[in-house]
Amino acid sequence: MPISYSIDTEAGIVLTKASGRLSDEDILGHKKSLIEDPRFEPGMREISDVRDVTELAVTPTGIRTFVSFDRASATDRSGHRLAIVASEDFVFGTARMYQMTGSEDDSVGVFRCLDEARAWLGVETPSRSS
Repeated sequence: MPISYSIDTEAGIVLTKASGRLSDEDILGHKKSLIEDPRFEPGMREISDVRDVTELAVTPTGIRTFVSFDRASATDRSGHRLAIVASEDFVFGTARMYQMTGSEDDSVGVFRCLDEARAWLGVETPSRSS
């Protein structure tokens, strides 16, 4: 699966990274894995970095499925905020469709830059070494 993630339980942050070809099945599988992970807790913030996705095979039906999954798992995801970081126009546009289709609140943001996503989530930017 072209999606991996790590959870910082202390900071309450999920860092998700996707690369290569990304499909409906990959994204739904990630959503299910995350909800089932015992380290995942409601209220966690997630940064999903999809800047290395080279082929996006996500369909409008898939987007509706993601939204349905989000709504069905609302209790498990209560307070969860997701910042998607995309550099390619098509990936960015698809992420915005997901945001507009399913986000009835301010729980999903789509950004071009990792620092903007971090700021929106209220996550400190790691210090850069010289």
